[in-house]
Amino acid sequence: MSKTPRSRTRPVSAKPLTAFGSTPRAGFRRRLGAWAIDALLVIPLLTLAGYLAYGLSYLLVISGLLSLEEGVTASNWLAHQLWFSLWLAGVLCSYFVWFWCREGQTPGMRRFEIRVQNTDSTLLSIGQALVRLGTSAFGLGNLMVIFDRREFLAFQDYWANCEVVVTAPGAGH
Repeated sequence: MSKTPRSRTRPVSAKPLTAFGSTPRAGFRRRLGAWAIDALLVIPLLTLAGYLAYGLSYLLVISGLLSLEEGVTASNWLAHQLWFSLWLAGVLCSYFVWFWCREGQTPGMRRFEIRVQNTDSTLLSIGQALVRLGTSAFGLGNLMVIFDRREFLAFQDYWANCEVVVTAPGAGH
């Protein structure tokens, strides 16, 4: 008695296609590579934003508009200010929201040939980008792609109602 293989409509390892059927969704390795490159770009950007804030606080001290207790430096004072944390968070959020809403790709995503978009291939709105950023857990939401073998969607993709697709022709991973 010979066994015949079951026919499947889609092999287990094949990437699901987008709503329009031509572009596969991006897997975990591409997303991780793009995340790493973007992290390397965001760190100097945050450093520059920190130096700008430090320069502002130093100017306030030497001009006499800000008086600090003895032994407290401008950098110590700055590290305990809520507005400084909000400033850095705003710079970080602006980086991703700008690229996702304007081009659909950050520089890291461009390098790994992936793009974030709505299921109808349009760019994300600012609200969607903020939801996606807020639910990504600093990139940990992408781990869901490993376990979601049917749809290849990350946690933030579900929440923002979007998808990350491969832009390179003929590429599937």
